Amino acid sequence: MIDFRKACLVSVLVLPLALVAAALAGGETPSGLMHAVASPEAKAAGGRLVILGFDGADARTIRELMQAHPEDFPNIRELSEEGTFAPLEVVVPPESPVSWAALNTGQNPAKTGVPGFVRRTFDFGPPSPGLGHLKDAKIKLEEFENLPLPAWAWSTPKFSAIAGGGLFLLGGLLAFLAFRRFVPALAVGLVLGAGGAYAAAQARGYLPDEIPCTRNPNAARNLWDYAADAGVPSVVLDAAQAFCMDAPEGAKVLAGLGVPDARNGIGEWFVYTTDPNQGKREGKTSPTAGTIFLVDRMDGRIESKLYGPKNFWLEGKLNRELAEVKSGLAESGISRDESLRLSTRKQELEAELDTRNPLKKNMALRTSLDLSVELEGERAKVRIGAAEQTLGAGEWSEFYELTFDLNPLLEVHALTRARLISLEPAFELLVNVLDIDPRQPPFWQPISEPFDFSAELARGSGLFETYGWPTLTMPVKDRVIDAELLLEDVEFTESWREKLTQAALGRDDWKLLMSVFSTTDRVQHMMYQFYDATHPLHDPAKARQELRFFGEDIPLSDAIPAIYRQMDRIIGDVRARMRPTDTLIVCSDHGFQTFHRQVSLNNWLAEQGYLVLKPDPPTNAALLYVDWSRTKAYAMGMGFVYLNLEGREPDGIVAPEEADELLAEIREKLLASTDPENGARYCKRVYVTKEIHEGPHLDLEADLIVGFAPPYRVSWSTTGGSINLSKGELGPVCSDNDSPWSGDHISVALEDVLGVFLSNRRFAIPEGGVHSLHIAPTALALLGVPIPAEMDRAPLEPSD
Repeated sequence: MIDFRKACLVSVLVLPLALVAAALAGGETPSGLMHAVASPEAKAAGGRLVILGFDGADARTIRELMQAHPEDFPNIRELSEEGTFAPLEVVVPPESPVSWAALNTGQNPAKTGVPGFVRRTFDFGPPSPGLGHLKDAKIKLEEFENLPLPAWAWSTPKFSAIAGGGLFLLGGLLAFLAFRRFVPALAVGLVLGAGGAYAAAQARGYLPDEIPCTRNPNAARNLWDYAADAGVPSVVLDAAQAFCMDAPEGAKVLAGLGVPDARNGIGEWFVYTTDPNQGKREGKTSPTAGTIFLVDRMDGRIESKLYGPKNFWLEGKLNRELAEVKSGLAESGISRDESLRLSTRKQELEAELDTRNPLKKNMALRTSLDLSVELEGERAKVRIGAAEQTLGAGEWSEFYELTFDLNPLLEVHALTRARLISLEPAFELLVNVLDIDPRQPPFWQPISEPFDFSAELARGSGLFETYGWPTLTMPVKDRVIDAELLLEDVEFTESWREKLTQAALGRDDWKLLMSVFSTTDRVQHMMYQFYDATHPLHDPAKARQELRFFGEDIPLSDAIPAIYRQMDRIIGDVRARMRPTDTLIVCSDHGFQTFHRQVSLNNWLAEQGYLVLKPDPPTNAALLYVDWSRTKAYAMGMGFVYLNLEGREPDGIVAPEEADELLAEIREKLLASTDPENGARYCKRVYVTKEIHEGPHLDLEADLIVGFAPPYRVSWSTTGGSINLSKGELGPVCSDNDSPWSGDHISVALEDVLGVFLSNRRFAIPEGGVHSLHIAPTALALLGVPIPAEMDRAPLEPSD
C-alpha cells in the first residue's frame, strides 16, 4: 500500500493542492473509498438465507459418525429429521477451486474457466504444468480501481504540471499578500512551483507503470452478484475462488481460497534451525513451499532475515537500466573507457537480477526484515523487524504486524505468527505464512469487495489470516512439523472464522449470508493415517497419542470425528442466532476418502504404448523427455489425460477425426486395468470431458478425467507430468502412498466423494439427487431473485 507519510513534501504540499485543483477541474476522486449501500428492499417473500460451507464435508462419514454416536451430532440430526439431509454430487473434477467456483456460480467448469489446481500449458514449448486456479498478471497502473491517486495523476507530466501550477499560484498569492510586491511574489511562486513539480515527478516515479499480481481465472458471476443486482444485500465470508472479482453494490465479499500470501506466493513458510541436518544457510527449499534456514547460536543470540515480497519496482528499474546499458554497448563509436564502464555495469545488473543462482533463490530482489532471537533460559525474545514477542518452547506468538518497504511510497503490510518449536537440543522456530494485512491490503492485490471490506471486518472482529489456504498442511506433508502442531493451527483458524461469522449474524445489513469453513478438509487430508487403521502409514501407538483439541482430550485417531463435531457445533451456534423465518443451507464442495495407493498415469500410458520416451531419460522424467513424434496421449494434473492432438499440441500427431475412437479405447482399457499387487481394479469412472461439460473454456480442461476407486488416487508424480523410472526402466504403475497427506478427494470417482446438503427446510429431491449446481439457483429462488439463463440447473423445490 502507498504511504504518503514517507514523502512529506508530497503529502503536505503537493497532493492537497493537486486534489483541490482536480476538484475545481471536475477530476475524479480515488475509487474504492466510498461505496453506496444497496437498497434495503429485498424481493424475497420470506426471511433471510444463511449458507454455511464446509470444505470437504463428506456425507458418508457424517452418516457413519451419526450412527455410531448420535449424541455427538444433535444439530445435524435435527436438520436431518426436520428438514433435508442428502448426499451432494459435485462437478468433475472434485477439486476445491473447481467445485466451489461451480457451486457459487451454478455453472460447470467449462463456463467458469477454472479447470483445476493444475492445468497444462504450452508456455515452454512441450506441455508443462501450470496453475489452473490462479493466473499471473501484469496490470497497468491506470487499471487499478483502488489506486489512491486521482486519474490525472497517472500521467507524470500532468501530475507535475498540476502540482507545480497549484503551488505556484498558492505560493505566489500568499507571498503577494505578505509582501504586497509583485516581483518577490513571482519569485516565491516560481520556486515553490518548480519544487512542487519536481517533487511530484519524483513521487510518480515510485509508481511503476505495470504491477505484477495474481488474478482469478473465474469468468462466471457468483450467486451473490445476482442477489445484489436484485436489491438483496449480501455478505460472503471466505468465499473460495472469488478474489479479484467485481461485485455490485450491495455485495460485501471477503475472498478465501485462491488469495495469495503477502509475498504473492502460494503459502510460503519458514523454519530457522541450528540443526545442520535440517537447513542450509542460504535456505533449503522443502518439497512444497517451505524454506529452512540454518542459523547460528552465538552468546545466546541468533540473527537472520525474514524475506518478504519481491521488490518488483526495483526489478523494473534494474531491467530498464540494463536495457539502456545494452543499448549503449550496441552503439558504434563508443570509447574504450565508456565500453569498459558499461560492460562492468552490465555484469553488476545481471548479477543483481539473477534469480537462478542457488545462493540467491530465496533472497533475489526480495524485501526483508531482520529476525533476531535472544535466548533467556527457557524462553526466547523473538524480534521480527520492529515487533518483538517472548515465547517459551511449544508456544505460539500473537500476530506480528510487519511492513516491507519496496520504495519510499510502496509498501506491503503483512501478518504472521511464529511458534517456538524447540530450544534444545536444537533451536527451531517456525514462521508461518505471511498473510496480507486485512487492514491495509496492497492496492494491486485486493482481498475483498468492496476493497475496504476486509478492513471493516478487522476493525469489528480483530485481525485474521487472509491467505487462501491458512493451515499448516504443507509442513506436515514435508515432515517438517508434526500433526499436533497442525491441529493447533486448525483450532486457531477456525476460531477467527467463527468470530467473523458470529459478528455478521449480529448485524442486520444482509439478507444473504454465506460463510465457508475449510478446516474439515485440512484435517482429513492429514489425519486419515491415524483414523484409518488400514492405511500404509498407520502407527497404532502414534494414533493413540493424546492431545488437546477444541477443549477436548482426544487421541490423534479421533481428530477427524472431532472436526465433524466442531462442524455440528458451529451449525448449532448459527441456528441459535437465526430468526424463525430464516432458511439455513449447509453444503460442501466434495466429500473425502482415505488414500492408500497412487497410480502413475504416465507409466500406465507408457506401458500401453500411448506414451513413448526418448532413449536414456533421467529418473522421474518430465514430459520434456517424451518422444512426441510417437506419443498419442499424456497425463498431467489431478488425473487428467490429454491427447497429443494435431493442431492443438505443439507436436500433435493424433488427427481430430481419430480422437473419439482413441478416447474410447483409452477409457475402456483404464476401466479394465488392475493393480498387480492385489488384482483390484483401480479405475471406477473415466469421464469424457466434452460429454459432461459445455462452455467457452472447455479447451482448458483435459480430454479424459479419471475417477479412481478408493483407496486409489492419482500419483504425486503425475501431477507435474512425470514418469516414474527405476534404473532406466519404467517403474510400477501402482505404489503405496507414503505421504502424510493420507486422505483425499481429487481424481476419485464422484459417487465416492459425495459432499453434503443440509437444510432446515424440506426440499423435494430430484431424480439423480442433489447436485452442487443446484445450490446457486436454489439460493436465488429462496430470495425471490430470477434465475439467470446461464445457470445449468433449475432450483430445488421446497416441499414443506
